[in-house]
Amino acid sequence: MGEIKSELEMIQAFIRHTDRAIMGDGPAAVWVGQVREAAYYIEDIVDEFTYFLGEQKRCGFWNSVAKALQVSRNIKEIKIKIGGISKRRIRYDVKGPGEELSTNHARKRSTNISLFLGEDDDIVGQDSNKEKLIGWLTDEKTERIEIAIWGMGGLGKTTLVAQVYKNEQIKKHFDCFSWITVSETYKTDDVLRKAIKELFLEKKEMVAEDIDKLDTTRLAQLLHQYLHTKRYLIVLDDLWKMEVWHEIRDAFPKSKCQSRIIFTARNNEIASSVASEGHIFNLQPLERDQAWKLFCNNAFRGEPKGNCPEELKVPAEAIFNRCDRLPLAIVTLGGYLCSKHSLLEWNAVSSDLNQMFNHDQQLENMWNILMLSFYDLPHYLKNCFLYCCAFPEDYQIKRNRIIRLWIAEGFVEEREGMTMEDRAELYLNELVNRSMLRVIETNDCGRPKCYHMHDIIRESGISLSKQQNFCKILGAQPINGDRRLSIIEVNNSIQIGLDKMPQLRSLLVFTTHDWVSKTFHRKAELGFRLLRVLDLQGSSVESMPNEVGNLFNLRFLSLRSTKVKVLPKSLASLQNLQTLDLRNCSAEKLPSGVRKLYNLRHLLISLTNLRVLILRSSGLSADPLPTFQYLPNLTHLDLRKAYNGEELCFKGDGFTSLRKLCLFDLSQLSQIKIEERAMQSLQRINLVRCVKLKTLPQGIEYLTKLQVLQLKEMPNELLESMRGQGVSHKKISRIPLVRHFTQSDGKWTLENFLQPGVFSVDKAPRIHRPS
Repeated sequence: MGEIKSELEMIQAFIRHTDRAIMGDGPAAVWVGQVREAAYYIEDIVDEFTYFLGEQKRCGFWNSVAKALQVSRNIKEIKIKIGGISKRRIRYDVKGPGEELSTNHARKRSTNISLFLGEDDDIVGQDSNKEKLIGWLTDEKTERIEIAIWGMGGLGKTTLVAQVYKNEQIKKHFDCFSWITVSETYKTDDVLRKAIKELFLEKKEMVAEDIDKLDTTRLAQLLHQYLHTKRYLIVLDDLWKMEVWHEIRDAFPKSKCQSRIIFTARNNEIASSVASEGHIFNLQPLERDQAWKLFCNNAFRGEPKGNCPEELKVPAEAIFNRCDRLPLAIVTLGGYLCSKHSLLEWNAVSSDLNQMFNHDQQLENMWNILMLSFYDLPHYLKNCFLYCCAFPEDYQIKRNRIIRLWIAEGFVEEREGMTMEDRAELYLNELVNRSMLRVIETNDCGRPKCYHMHDIIRESGISLSKQQNFCKILGAQPINGDRRLSIIEVNNSIQIGLDKMPQLRSLLVFTTHDWVSKTFHRKAELGFRLLRVLDLQGSSVESMPNEVGNLFNLRFLSLRSTKVKVLPKSLASLQNLQTLDLRNCSAEKLPSGVRKLYNLRHLLISLTNLRVLILRSSGLSADPLPTFQYLPNLTHLDLRKAYNGEELCFKGDGFTSLRKLCLFDLSQLSQIKIEERAMQSLQRINLVRCVKLKTLPQGIEYLTKLQVLQLKEMPNELLESMRGQGVSHKKISRIPLVRHFTQSDGKWTLENFLQPGVFSVDKAPRIHRPS
């Protein structure tokens, strides 16, 4: 097994390297796809072995032997398969990633350059942006200023800059110009050489004959010397790496000639780096009315004023909505549709748009531009991005949910000093910075809560998921064996046999179809023993078979907002479970064995009906009270070695139903604050062995219904303050019963503060758990 794991590590490293280089459907891409399938198969073997180890104790001797033999046969089979893949590369002379990248990359990017060749009339909705950019270029600031325009692919960044670049006012304002489209696989000397050639060509001047032989240092000197006394405008279009600018910026003089440099990028981090002291502009999708005008201008060129014919409005609006106000998609689809005039043709495009992206050259070019953003992602973000595509169109992706799903799938790399949740949140931030996700809701502190993925970006991700056998989105098509399955729609004519999908890793359900309830009522359907994620949130499921406990590899289980009333006892067998989400679930009781789930990171339950809460040995560093203070039915709160902080604060209007408060062995607690209107129903307080608590709770006088204050083995300083002449005696004088128990030489003594005297007792009263 160690050898096969090493093989898997090498294959995964190879895929990480080639994913960035191999695009399209050429021989190299097909061969890499076969390598990826081999990696999937090895993952299955490893997970099967893990499952086998977990089941060993419950299996008989002969069953264990049979499973071990099966694993051995699988290992031999994959070794033969890997050998065959290696031979095919040699047989068909498949080029490696480095050999295929340059031409492939140039072909994909060529469409991007052609986008800005249209006339001014083609631009809709960019007038204000154009004026803003011209203003930045022509203001009176004499120093060199950098301007970065960033946003997702297809927004029209290049088009906007190109129209300004060709503007007559700009042409008169600057002495010289250079437009450089930066290759993702750039070389510093090539970028400098392009800049020089552009500058000389624009001025119709002769370029030095030996320019192609000059090294980077000499090219930088030549460029700096040429620009030193000129007011120049440089455009670095489609910047993918901030290192490009860092390596060439010294070649552009900072002489006070009102020179300007414009960058376009898809990544906010890059834009913020290259223009940290200049202007940073996040280009947004068009307003809906402007987007519709652009669509009609392109799709209905033969119609009066480009208006949409009445009979085509339904399919036209459906196709337009899929563009989601993205100019690239609007112009491309509009241009594609301009030759189609019948309702039949428009309906065909509307219903089969996804398939057409891969079969029409014009639409495929658009697709390739969008896909560059995916291929530029670091390897650890690729799977995270594809996983987001499994959510339905226009779905609000909650931050905590997607983070827990990524962790369950093993996509989040551990880093010392960071929780995996914090690390995953950085991944989300990076996807936002790269314009792959958009924040649509934040909390009161400005932290993102919900994200949205542009429809066209999602469609491109779904296409990639299919190519890589990463995830199948079930809408209306039947399914075969897949590793991940997202069920969004269920057609009554489709039979979904989950029992025939033993390799399934994730099952995400977004439909309320009764198929879900019927499926999970039949225990035979739970044959996917490699499952890591089972997300049934909001589905029609009403019961879970006890066989769910056989899903040894399960790490994420959500029954949130379902009608499941009884949780199977076998949940205690899910030793790898990290997240159990039962919020708004109909279940009223947790199986007692849940406490044995030692890998559980998140237990999410609805607490509105919670009456009693006992936290024991939790070791919390943050004050836990804000989490519980608004539980409407909580009557008993018991903290036992649960908090390591120095202060507890009971806020006003909090804990309205609380009647009993017990604080045990909080070794660092030195102060308790009770605000006015807090715990208005409290009748009893028990304080036990809080050795640093030397003063009475501040604000105890606000607890008008308090009947009993019972202390046990508390510090002498606190006790002295409560006695006859103590500073706190007056505050406790209206409480009917105030007493303290202490132990010495095995004997207990009782002190009653309102009826002076110390009495011996056989034992201190025990604080019983509520029934």
